[in-house]
Amino acid sequence: MEIRIAKNIEFKEISNLNSIFVKENCCNNIMADDEEYYFNKKIFVAVENNMIVGYVYGDFYQETKARSYAKINDKYFELEELYVLPEYRNLGVGQKLFKKIEKYAKQNGAKTLRLNAVSKNYKSLLNFYIDILGMEYISAYLIKKIDC
Repeated sequence: MEIRIAKNIEFKEISNLNSIFVKENCCNNIMADDEEYYFNKKIFVAVENNMIVGYVYGDFYQETKARSYAKINDKYFELEELYVLPEYRNLGVGQKLFKKIEKYAKQNGAKTLRLNAVSKNYKSLLNFYIDILGMEYISAYLIKKIDC
C-alpha cells in the first residue's frame, strides 16, 4: 500500500470514488463533487495495485478568534474528507491516510488538525477519530426535525 500526493490526472478517479461514497448513503447531506473541485486542495491517496482505494484532503486556514484550543492567527489544517473503499476498510488504510495528512499539516506549521465528521454511524466515527487516532472531542452539532 502506497500513500502519496495525488496527481492532477487522478482527480477524475477521486471524483468517481467520491460518487461511490455518496451512494453508500452513510452520511446525511453530502453531495458528489466533480473533478474540478479537487484542484487547489492537498490530496493524498492510498494506492494498491495501481488503483486508488482511498483518499484524504483538506486545506490550511488561519484562526480568526481566540478559542479554548487555539489563539488568533494560529494556522490549522481542516480535513474535509477521508474515504476508503468498503473492501479496504478495517485494514489500516484510513489510519495511514490520516497519519500522512497529519504529518503534512505539522510540517507546514499547522497547530491543529480539525474536521467536522459526519456519519449515520456516529459510534464508529467517534471510535475511529477519538479512540484510534487520538483526536479530542470538542462539540457536537445536533438536529432534531420537528413536525409542524
